Amino acid sequence: MKSRLFLLLLSVTCSQAQASTSFPQPPELNTAVNFWVRIFTEVSQHQVVLHDRKHLEVVYNTLDFSVAAKNLDRREYFQHVRKVEQAEKDELGRILRRLAEDPNAADLPPVANSIKKKFERISEPDKFARAAERIRGQRGLYERFREAIAVSGAYLPYMEEIFAAQGLPVELTRLPLVESSFNVKAYSKSGAAGIWQFIPSSARRYMRMDEVGDDRRDPWFSTEAAARHLADDYAALNDWPMAVTAYNYGRYGIARALEEIGASSLVELIERYDGPRWGFASKNFYAEFLAALHVEQNAMRYFGPIKRDEPLRFEEVTIDHYVPFETLGRLIDLDLESFQRLNPTFSTAVIDGHLFVPPGQRIRVPRGTASTFSNAYASLDSSQRYERQRDYFVRHKVRSGETLSGIAYRYRSSVKQISRANNLSRRGFIRAGQVLKIPTGSGGKADAPRKHRVRSGETLVAIARRYHVSARDLQRLNGIAKPELLQVGAVLLLPADAGAGYVKHTVRAGQTVGSIARKYGVSVREIAALNGLTDVHAIRVGQTLKVPARAS
Repeated sequence: MKSRLFLLLLSVTCSQAQASTSFPQPPELNTAVNFWVRIFTEVSQHQVVLHDRKHLEVVYNTLDFSVAAKNLDRREYFQHVRKVEQAEKDELGRILRRLAEDPNAADLPPVANSIKKKFERISEPDKFARAAERIRGQRGLYERFREAIAVSGAYLPYMEEIFAAQGLPVELTRLPLVESSFNVKAYSKSGAAGIWQFIPSSARRYMRMDEVGDDRRDPWFSTEAAARHLADDYAALNDWPMAVTAYNYGRYGIARALEEIGASSLVELIERYDGPRWGFASKNFYAEFLAALHVEQNAMRYFGPIKRDEPLRFEEVTIDHYVPFETLGRLIDLDLESFQRLNPTFSTAVIDGHLFVPPGQRIRVPRGTASTFSNAYASLDSSQRYERQRDYFVRHKVRSGETLSGIAYRYRSSVKQISRANNLSRRGFIRAGQVLKIPTGSGGKADAPRKHRVRSGETLVAIARRYHVSARDLQRLNGIAKPELLQVGAVLLLPADAGAGYVKHTVRAGQTVGSIARKYGVSVREIAALNGLTDVHAIRVGQTLKVPARAS
């Protein structure tokens, strides 16, 4: 087993990163940079700035929802914000379209004059009509940015060391201020994860992403991957403004765009290119980075004193066997939560003990404990370290008509676990013939799915009620498009936990345990055992009995 001490380069502190000529600020981007500086330092999270998507100097209004935030719950608050913001956009759109028809009309509302003044220096055909389609709302980031600066202290010294070792400008380590606000648990709608917001396709090129772990969630492993990613971006484009933008848009996309319009700079791309996915976020990514870099380097000026988190200091060891995650933490008497914080890459399957930590894995331990760990590791016997991984997955070939939720129910797994094990998109698309790895945690065997054969007169709702599940779950599990067209004789798969194994029956006058057993197709003995009946004749009208649910 190997160990390695990380000596963090603390001579360059987070607040002392020096400006670099690698990241010029063209005059054409001044307006955008100033816009983002304001969003980061002046606009609250409960404020929304309404502005022109193209001309960021055109700010129509700032909506303030501070009072609503104090008086509404989270769901009501966001519904209120969306409603008010959309109403304001609609009204601005109407005014701009009126200005497009006749900018000097006598019946224009008073606010129209102030809007006209905002466009005095903008000369483009049909500017008001076009502006009506470009109204955008930007939520303030003051609190989030201030917190991000504080949190960044835990990671920046290590990040600067890694980037400096790669010969990269250390200013690039401030990109997470834009990408994730240094939130290690950040996860976007597009499936990007971690402080560096790697999407799955990029992650697979630069790091591990499998059933054992997702290095995107690890701020240290993902930093090493981000350094390689950005180095490759620069090697392909030979220009840092374009390389930074490529981190958001893709290096091949930037290269194609440059070739398509014959451009050689980012400013030309922003002004002239109009390709797919080249939207507001990509056009503004470099300006956001410059603004974030400026604000972070001048944090005292904008926020006053900020107490940055202490750097997480650690040593690394490399293990040679398959070992349970919990065992590794116990070697240095570290609680599970603290050990996880230092090693956040591992999947739930590893943390819960269904899979082992594999050999060759770099493990972080608190600074000064590597020797203790190594000695304790060497003393582990064969019952605590293994030569092979645990069997945790079965292979399932998708058949026509199968759904991911149905497969999860069948194997007593979950959609989330299967998606993570197979690197599926958040939408969970699967296709017939595809082979999936299914986490089962049960020795690799699928449970025989429980079924119900539809009888005459039965509805999906009635069947769901019988087994104590939701009709929606039954519909999704069986791929039923129209519940009202349920066919007699159709065989429905039931959720693995349907009915907790029984249904409830209220005893009516004249009924006996024997007649109830016959009604449900079970035995008297089963009902007696399930209800703890010592005398099956001693039941009463109105009594509720549990009856074993039979697949039929």
